[in-house]
Amino acid sequence: MKKLVALIMAIMMVCSLVPAMAEAYTTDFDVPATGEKFVIYAWNDEFKGMLQNYYIPAVGGTVAEDGTMTLPNGDQIEFVVNPNDNGVYQQKLDAALSAGEHIDMFLIEADYALKYVDSEYTLPLEEIGITADQLAKQYPYTVTVATDSNGQIKGSSWQAAPGLFLYRRSLAEKYLGVKSPEEMQEKVKDWDAFLATAREVNEKSAGATKLIPSNGDVWQVVRTVRSTPWVDEAYNLVIDDQVKWYFDFAKTLRDENLTAMATPWTEAWNAGVGNDSIMGYFFSTWGIQWTMVGNSGGSKPGEGTYGDWAAVNGPQPYYWGGTWLTAATTCTNKALAKDIIEYFTVETGSMQDYCLKSKDYVNNTEAIQAIIDAGFAFDFLGGQDHYSLFQAVTPLIDISAMSAYDQNINICMDAEVNAYASGEKDYETAIQDFKDAVVDMYPELTAE
Repeated sequence: MKKLVALIMAIMMVCSLVPAMAEAYTTDFDVPATGEKFVIYAWNDEFKGMLQNYYIPAVGGTVAEDGTMTLPNGDQIEFVVNPNDNGVYQQKLDAALSAGEHIDMFLIEADYALKYVDSEYTLPLEEIGITADQLAKQYPYTVTVATDSNGQIKGSSWQAAPGLFLYRRSLAEKYLGVKSPEEMQEKVKDWDAFLATAREVNEKSAGATKLIPSNGDVWQVVRTVRSTPWVDEAYNLVIDDQVKWYFDFAKTLRDENLTAMATPWTEAWNAGVGNDSIMGYFFSTWGIQWTMVGNSGGSKPGEGTYGDWAAVNGPQPYYWGGTWLTAATTCTNKALAKDIIEYFTVETGSMQDYCLKSKDYVNNTEAIQAIIDAGFAFDFLGGQDHYSLFQAVTPLIDISAMSAYDQNINICMDAEVNAYASGEKDYETAIQDFKDAVVDMYPELTAE
């Protein structure tokens, strides 16, 4: 509930930051009425807010005080929201899909996208009238994620999700003598430099400020740059060298007290954006506007930490998250599914409009380039053009290690890494317990 409240507050804050130059984007709406509600499954209210704030006004629909969305043809859109925590969203979605319940569209994210893309529950986009040619302006990796083993594209994303390292300018100058993003990048250019800088921040601040919230934040980078997927073609669990490195790195951070011990998404983790306990965060595109802005304690430079942040590449290229829209096989209004997906993920005009107003990083190379060329600057980041950094990272994204098992296996691994880092277990015990937990969850897998 706390995360939901924070998300709603962030959405409201971002909407208040809309540039005066960005006029409302409108589009023709020509979708016949079905007399049925258009049902969308999601794990939070983000996409619901996007529909209410962008799509519904653009097509001439209405949003009632209670949030009910009514289209110009009289049909309504209904959301079924279940949290992602502990796999609840997938459990509820799977139960509804297997029971054949009426679902028109559902959202999937990177951690389990392949599970649904390669299933009987999603329609190829061409079956709702969207061709591969229409996705030519999207970043290629986002199309690859949504392509099933038969070469059919089953989903489309409104965002690309390259990641950066975000840091507080004032704290970096105070404890590191750093006065520019270029200087900061040198301090975190690889993991050896990153570790040395974490030690320096801890020493110079007498432990009052930490470079990062927790070892879990490092995992957000490492998990997307592993050399192999968790599961190979023979259904064996694969623990590659990058994972083993992370176990040791996490223990070093814990043993030397180099993090704020603020687990991702906890109150302390969020609060660190607005106080001096944490200097930096790893975040991809969506995290800056949805999480950092909302927790900065301000809405303009000079308020809280708003305007005191900057972005650099960090130790290595990575991505974090991403959301894809899919049409369910039970969809009874393919025309509306097509119109929504085109509005948010295909049309350059509407995507550029959304990008300028939300500060998200849209999945449209033409829209992004136009915004950069116009002199984009984000006051939250001290007037920095972080879109150019994102633009450089995106082609480096490697999704070869992505699998359908990622979310749940990552949860299992996180528990064992923390047990090892805290000294509760030795490495061999933690690894064996990790293997056992994965096989218990997925009996079809083997873990040697």
